[in-house]
Amino acid sequence: MTYHHNFFDGTDQRHPRVRFAEPVHVYNNYYRNNTLYGVASTENAGVLVEGNYFENVAHPIYSGYDDSGPGRVVERNNLYVNSGAPQTLGTVIEPRTYYAYTLDAPSTVPTTVPAGVGVGRIA
Repeated sequence: MTYHHNFFDGTDQRHPRVRFAEPVHVYNNYYRNNTLYGVASTENAGVLVEGNYFENVAHPIYSGYDDSGPGRVVERNNLYVNSGAPQTLGTVIEPRTYYAYTLDAPSTVPTTVPAGVGVGRIA
């Protein structure tokens, strides 16, 4: 499962909250003003969080959440602006094992992602 180039603006949670899956790849997303968390990995799920931009997110990445047991999270090349520290744990299968992708520089995400999302816009 892959989540990329999404704009999560002012929402509380589940962007995504992952249970049991691996690998889940979360890259080049823009998280802004998320009140509960950005990404959560639970129940031993394996999530790679890569090249995202977190702005005003107190808990950008959780390993475990609520009553769910912890998941495995690897984070790399993310930017945290006025945001908390990510929680990481364990290892995750590398998504490049299954597909090739090109990572955008995380510093460009606040400009490029909002310009390409919304009704009637298909990239």
